[in-house]
Amino acid sequence: MNKRRLLIGLATIMLAACGKLGNPLLSASDGQFLQWIAPRSVLAPSCAAALYKPELFIKQYNGLRLVVSSRISSVSEHQKDTCVSELLQRASQIGIEGNIIREHLLDERVKQRFLATQKG
Repeated sequence: MNKRRLLIGLATIMLAACGKLGNPLLSASDGQFLQWIAPRSVLAPSCAAALYKPELFIKQYNGLRLVVSSRISSVSEHQKDTCVSELLQRASQIGIEGNIIREHLLDERVKQRFLATQKG
C-alpha cells in the first residue's frame, strides 16, 4: 500500500515536472517572464495582454491614441497574430531557453502566470 502511494506521488511529481519542462515560458525565471510580458516600449501596449487579458490591451492601446477614431473596442485577429510573432521573437532575445512555439503561448498555465503578475 505504501509503495503504491509512493509510486503515485512520484508519478504526479514527474508529470508536473514534464509539463513545466515542456513549456519554456513556464520554466523561465520571474525576471525573464516579466521582461517578456512587458510592452516593447512606452509607446506600445503589451502584446501578452492582447492574448491573456484583452481588456488591458485595449485600455493600453486606446490610451496611446490621440485620435478618437483610431481607438479599438476589441483585439483583432491581426493584432493577436502580430503579437504572437513579437512574443516568439522576444523570448529568444530575452534568453528564454528552448524552442518556443505558438502552442506554448496559448497554454492556459502561461495565461495564469501572466494574470498572477497583474495581481501582485
